[in-house]
Amino acid sequence: MNDSMLGRFFGVAVRSRTWLNVLFQWLAFPLGLFYFIFLVTGLSVGLGLVVVWVGIPILLIVAGAWWLFGAFERVQAKYLLGADVPLPPRAWESANGVWGKLKAHFGSAATWKDLLYLLAKLAFGTVSTTLIMTVAGTLFWCFAVPIAAIWRVDVITTSGGGWHPPLWLGLLGIPAGFLVFFIGLHVLNGWGWVCRLWAELLFTAAPQTPAPAAVTPPPAAPPGAIAPLVSVAPPPPDAPIAPPAPTPAAAPQAPTPAAAPQAPTPAAASEASAIPDAPGQQQPGSN
Repeated sequence: MNDSMLGRFFGVAVRSRTWLNVLFQWLAFPLGLFYFIFLVTGLSVGLGLVVVWVGIPILLIVAGAWWLFGAFERVQAKYLLGADVPLPPRAWESANGVWGKLKAHFGSAATWKDLLYLLAKLAFGTVSTTLIMTVAGTLFWCFAVPIAAIWRVDVITTSGGGWHPPLWLGLLGIPAGFLVFFIGLHVLNGWGWVCRLWAELLFTAAPQTPAPAAVTPPPAAPPGAIAPLVSVAPPPPDAPIAPPAPTPAAAPQAPTPAAAPQAPTPAAASEASAIPDAPGQQQPGSN
């Protein structure tokens, strides 16, 4: 974990995204100053001369220029900041006629978002330049202190004499300078991340929500028909009836064993011997 944290901390100096962020922030102030002066001056003069019809072509030129500036800023945000922004929209291509194209262009939200981004570029450029100059100035003094300590160059000059840093303070300036260098790059990367979010916020179109489906009204009743007092909902469609499951065949029953003949009881044998033979019947063995 410590190795990965140290790698991320010191590896910021070898990442290409770091130096692309620095380049974007270095260009932000001069571009923002140019955009602000051009747009504010052009819009002010154009709106002031609309009454004499001279301001209309001026406003059209300014509007075309700010579309080109917005397209250039989209390219910068995509390739220097790594922002996920689309190409500049061309709303006028889907319209017919000069008036229709102008209405489509100025009625697009992307047109006014581009103008807001260009005007805010000066403020973002001011912050970027301040951060770069602060890091560069601190880095310069951290490496200048060792030189002043070794060569005994007076850093502070007063009426009573000069002061130069001692050698131990000069030696501390070298590691402090390297630490300021890496921390400054992380700070500039953080500000570049904020600039990327700002560009994605203004240059990305809002997602379109689908329009609700139109409700078809029920057909009108023919003339002379009596409308029912209570609307009856149509019965739901019959669900498919599943075929009945086959009934398993009954297992054949085993045959019931016949009852064994019971032996005569002694009482029944004595009763049978006591019954007299019927007339005409002779006991077997009698003459």
